[in-house]
Amino acid sequence: MWNKIRFSILLIILISVFGFIYFNSPLRANKDHPIITGSFIQLDMTQHWNNDDWKNELNYFKENKMKYIIITNISQTQGNVTKTCYKSNIPGYKKIYGNVDPVELCLKNAEALNLKVFIEPNFNSDWWQILPDNYSWLNSQMNRSNIIADELYKKYHSRYPNAFYGWYFPYEVDNAKFTKASEFDNLSNAINLHLNYLDSKKERLPILLSPFMNSSAGSSKEYASNWQYLFSKTNFKNGDIFCPQDSIGSGRLKLEEVNSWYTALRKAVDKKPGMLFWANAENFDYVNNSSVPLDRFLKQLILESPCVDNIICFSYSHYYSPDNINSGFNKEYSYYVKNGKLPDRKLGIPQNLTISTLEKNKFKITWSSPENTDDICGYEVYRDNVLISRVIVQRKYGGSPERFSKSIIDIPLLKENTSSYTYTVRSLGFSGNVSKPSDPVTVKVDAINKLPHLLSRNCKYSIVPSPHEKYNDINLTKLTDGRYSSTNSVKDNALVGWYNEAVDVTVDLGKIESVQQFMVSYLRDPIPWAELPERASIGVSQDGINYTPIGLLRIPSVPFSDRYGSNYKIYLTLDKTINARYVKLTSVNKANYYIFMDEFEIRK
Repeated sequence: MWNKIRFSILLIILISVFGFIYFNSPLRANKDHPIITGSFIQLDMTQHWNNDDWKNELNYFKENKMKYIIITNISQTQGNVTKTCYKSNIPGYKKIYGNVDPVELCLKNAEALNLKVFIEPNFNSDWWQILPDNYSWLNSQMNRSNIIADELYKKYHSRYPNAFYGWYFPYEVDNAKFTKASEFDNLSNAINLHLNYLDSKKERLPILLSPFMNSSAGSSKEYASNWQYLFSKTNFKNGDIFCPQDSIGSGRLKLEEVNSWYTALRKAVDKKPGMLFWANAENFDYVNNSSVPLDRFLKQLILESPCVDNIICFSYSHYYSPDNINSGFNKEYSYYVKNGKLPDRKLGIPQNLTISTLEKNKFKITWSSPENTDDICGYEVYRDNVLISRVIVQRKYGGSPERFSKSIIDIPLLKENTSSYTYTVRSLGFSGNVSKPSDPVTVKVDAINKLPHLLSRNCKYSIVPSPHEKYNDINLTKLTDGRYSSTNSVKDNALVGWYNEAVDVTVDLGKIESVQQFMVSYLRDPIPWAELPERASIGVSQDGINYTPIGLLRIPSVPFSDRYGSNYKIYLTLDKTINARYVKLTSVNKANYYIFMDEFEIRK
């Protein structure tokens, strides 16, 4: 009896504690379903828009209860050359986009619809190559931004006083590039240079910052601490807005990480009285550079809304607007805004799935649409129930029309004990709903038969060129020591990496051997720019001077669902043995990517 009483008391205490934590946490649920209240528009997309186009676009904003527009690319600098999309009187600046003034058209229509616009004065694209401790460069950008902001304010604010609402600070900071207090000091000094100038000119409006974050580069606590430090050093005022990108579309955060990062940043913002905390939700998918179905986007809003004061997105106009893509996205989102849920629509099943063999273990997969395609935005292709491809309707501006095809090429990774694959296709709806699968089609593939005699264990080898200094192999032992990476991350010490270079790894077997099979273990981890090679080949030699090419490694297709680090063991097996002492692997990198490998095996 006493045990039951003690258990009941303990249960009441636990419920009370949980309730207190929950209702005092930014993670508590909102009463209303979350919606976005604004969006970025990059003005290069609008270069051919007239007044009616702007009116139509901003009416979509109004109909979906949006209030804010953030316009960027108003003036763009590269090196010392600055181009403006409005007619500037600053000497040396060049007008682009003909006679169209998208700033004027945006503000004019926003004023009529009672929408508020944040304006980016200037951005120098050299930012992505500049080191964070280069304070003189960043300060010089603020000086240019100040002059342009002054011109923009004088040119437009008096005519559109309600629409011209705020400024946007375009230099995006992240926790991979900015890690030290001294770097945040430089950033704070630059921001103050900008804010103090606007104050002195009586042009100080709310300013919005939108940095991004990368969970593979550090922790939410570290990032929040750095921003709290910056807030303490910077002359922000009531109504200024800290609006981090949720980094879901770019893949730098996973959905399950969003709460912890926004909760940590919420605490940092709360240390700066008067500052607002917004989220910038990304409605695109980096894997196929396309619009994301609404189910994922709404998950972002649901996860972020309890932590923030407001949510905007990048970018409704680019990825969901009927002016730039199939109207189904806007139709489904508008339904959600009005009803608090996505519509439940049954989709037709793809028909006539056909697999043709292009060459050995390489297949062309084709299908036809169901009779009714009204609610379909694309198709998903599955191999043994693994999502390998998502074909989705493309944007008019920024998309690739040829990508929306009812046909894909698949080169499956060959594995041990796998001699066939079964394919199916499903229709994909704008809300992320899918149809039942098509009739399956099974194809035969070559199963890998790993040969028993490993010849290369602990053999010496040479590497040309040397690996990247962060991913080195100083003792030239990692690629033949039998140690595979355990974490599928570029941080794993078993891996060796090269950036943007073709690589030769030449193994000396110590004597002439009969060789027949070659295996290279590559890491693919797209967020830190690690990709499979463009191509790879094997050559052999008996004297180390004259090499005979014997074959290409078969680089497999990467499944759409492989979004983070994965290991790919790629084999080349000859029909018969060949004599060699030296075996050379040549891997040709994709431009501006890393190659990582942890083992190169030679067998017979």
